Amino acid sequence: MFGNMKEMLKQAQQMKSQMKQVKKELERIEVEGSAANNQCKVIMTGDMKVTNVKINETLLSSEAYVIENAIKVATNKALEEAKDVSAKKLKGITGGLTDGLPGF
Repeated sequence: MFGNMKEMLKQAQQMKSQMKQVKKELERIEVEGSAANNQCKVIMTGDMKVTNVKINETLLSSEAYVIENAIKVATNKALEEAKDVSAKKLKGITGGLTDGLPGF
């Protein structure tokens, strides 16, 4: 019984180490979401931190609600891409155990 417990603890430690490595990888990966015919782009990391927002000068001459909507759409697209990248990276470690859990 205790031998099995030791093996489980060893596996948990390995998973923790792998998770730290994936977290570092996600911090370096960049994804992009765009809107308004690529006139608005949001770049974010795989751990969902926005690193850059680019707005074409042509779009800047639009009304505020158009610009706001473009930023919202581009950000949501980047978030979806970051979530997909993160899920794929984590699935390799967890074997799908985190599927459907909030925050994973």
